[in-house]
Amino acid sequence: MTAERQSGALRALKLLPGFALSAYFLWRVLRGLRLDHLRTMRLAAPGWIAVLLLFLVADYLLRGYRWWTMLRVFQARYTACVRVLLTSLAANNILPFRVGDFMRIFAYAPDVNAPSSSVLSTVILERLLDIFTLFGFLVLGLSGTAIQLPPLSLHGHVVGILPLAKVIFMLAAAGLGLLLFGTGLLHRLVHAVVQRFGTHPRTQKLGEWASLLFEAVLHLSMAQRLWLLAISGGVWFCESVVFLSAARMIGLVTGQRAPFLAASLANLSFLLPSAPGGIGPFDASASLAMRTAGVGDTDAGVYALFIHVILLFTITGVGGIWFLVHRAQRRPPIKPLGEDLAELPHV
Repeated sequence: MTAERQSGALRALKLLPGFALSAYFLWRVLRGLRLDHLRTMRLAAPGWIAVLLLFLVADYLLRGYRWWTMLRVFQARYTACVRVLLTSLAANNILPFRVGDFMRIFAYAPDVNAPSSSVLSTVILERLLDIFTLFGFLVLGLSGTAIQLPPLSLHGHVVGILPLAKVIFMLAAAGLGLLLFGTGLLHRLVHAVVQRFGTHPRTQKLGEWASLLFEAVLHLSMAQRLWLLAISGGVWFCESVVFLSAARMIGLVTGQRAPFLAASLANLSFLLPSAPGGIGPFDASASLAMRTAGVGDTDAGVYALFIHVILLFTITGVGGIWFLVHRAQRRPPIKPLGEDLAELPHV
């Protein structure tokens, strides 16, 4: 077997756990659906379509604005940031190994006038902001309400989701706060650790990753760092309203917290390895959130699939079309897409 075939076989094997996990969670959602119920499904409140589209557009324009804020020092154009971001998200929805992120970091770094290392640093900061905000929304969604998620069983100990989410949120808040507002202190601390144990490969890797994070933050003013937190809150508020609008469109009678909780859980599910687009974990998480609010299994499953289809088709469609239009407008010679993907590291 040639080295190329061996590499392809290894990549295929790496896909198996994620696809198996997706299949399991998708089966859990689909087993509760009744075909007769699906046939009678109708839009109960079409007026909510306008609300959904408005906040969906605002959601992704804000994501692009947040990324542009991080890249302004490189004179990046806002429209280029939005285009590259949507293209990468569309690629993540249809290709394995989060290829879209690699495309954003390596293939499209010139489009935003930044080196790949700087783009990587912004992507890392973007993920940290998202995790912090989503856990914050999760804690808010579970606090002071009758909605209770099933507890976790860890090594014989039962752990409630809300206490666990609070701990993770506080740790994320402390870490992100130190990164954003104590960058100099953190930089000196990491530098001292690397100097002390710098010969160890893991220590060197820690220093490299820390340097990337610091690079994303150091050129931002204090006002810009606070602004990034505010934008992140706006991003996930808009996405939560999209989830709320989808519930109202199909006539689900729930409070406002249930769709907001579904948005938090569904997007946090992307932390799990799965098939492209988060198929399976996303749907199971959204369905679980609605069931805990008193929605029946069938309605909760229909809702989860409905909102996932909306997000997958719109983001993949818009990002894919924008990618093709931009590619057609580029001056020749244009390499085949397969060659571009083959040049990405570790893909």
